[in-house]
Amino acid sequence: MEPSMDISMALFSPETANDPHPLFARLREAAPVHRLERHQWWAVTRHAEVSRILKRPDLFSSDTGLDRLCPPHIDERTWQELERMRGPSMFNSDPPKHTRLRKLVSAAFTPRAMTQLEGRVQQIAGRLIDSILQRETFEVVDDLAIPLPVTVIAEMLGVDPARGADFKRWSDDLITLGRMTREQRDWAAAESVRLIESRRELFAHMQEMIAARRQEPRDDLISQLVRAECEEALTAEEVLGAVLLLLVAGNETTTNLIATGTHLLLEHPEALAELRDDPALVPNFIEEVLRYEGPATMLFRRTTAEVEVAGAQIPAGNLVVLLLGAANRDPAQFPDPDRFDIHRDTRGHLGFGQGIHFCVGAPLSRLEGRVAFTELIRRLPAFTRMDARPAWHDHTSLRGLRSLPLRFVRRAA
Repeated sequence: MEPSMDISMALFSPETANDPHPLFARLREAAPVHRLERHQWWAVTRHAEVSRILKRPDLFSSDTGLDRLCPPHIDERTWQELERMRGPSMFNSDPPKHTRLRKLVSAAFTPRAMTQLEGRVQQIAGRLIDSILQRETFEVVDDLAIPLPVTVIAEMLGVDPARGADFKRWSDDLITLGRMTREQRDWAAAESVRLIESRRELFAHMQEMIAARRQEPRDDLISQLVRAECEEALTAEEVLGAVLLLLVAGNETTTNLIATGTHLLLEHPEALAELRDDPALVPNFIEEVLRYEGPATMLFRRTTAEVEVAGAQIPAGNLVVLLLGAANRDPAQFPDPDRFDIHRDTRGHLGFGQGIHFCVGAPLSRLEGRVAFTELIRRLPAFTRMDARPAWHDHTSLRGLRSLPLRFVRRAA
């Protein structure tokens, strides 16, 4: 380890958000654990240690407290209001609370449920591809990667499909507001006001939906959670927290998977050619996308006791940053890790996390990704990018493209 090395500024910089892998490689090669002096946190870089930590919630709690820190640009009264709107979440809870919440939500993502849902996902994807084919150019993010998962999760929750654009905006704003809290960045006052108002809108709408399902239950996920409120002592706040988590996790991961995967096909035309020849390769291609350029680059945990990690003694109550993006390119786990290989054995990748917090919506994301890429490859003629450089979001813990405009290469009649 390098105790004097302060990498906090580099780790959370816009440059690293644009391309984290050079820094991740340097850190991983230097040591498995680094002390982040600026924040007094610890960064873990290698697959073995990251995987081990994710499997030990007793020593590394998901209740980090970062989500409860009031940013300096938001007054305490407003922040207390926002806290009341949040609700408890599986994402930042530990057993036994986490176990109870996950059991209820995971029933919607069983293999049987995904089989029943596949036909509807194909219908939605087919309609989106139909629209794309009417034009000479298209925007992968706006025309496919966003509307497919937003429509699917909205229908699962029981949301009016006409509110899809609102739900995507609310989801993005929730992530942005959370990123402001975690990284303690300074934001313009006007942007803070807009984000806060967006959260109020979402909170009010979800309260209306939950109240309506109490009066008239339907065959949707919100009704299922409301029933659990009565039958299994789920609190109203836990219902809200579960719905908000599903709203964000139900579209953000798949949006990034589809957009990033398309970008990687353009970067690796030989892989695209193989997929066109053999669509059965699509599932393993998706797993390689999740390993090579996964939607989450880091996760946070807090130590519950003094613990040793790869020779570093980490005191109790310290924050640990798990660099998933570095671990997923650890040569000790994946030979030649910087090579994109759709035939690779990707077992053990951390694209969806690991342990008790393994992404509950992973089956849905894989289904949506498989359907989207199968249809895209089968139905779309050859396409090329319109911008020379990919436009990545500036999130440091989430990896995804802001836009990916493409044009078709059509043969002359």
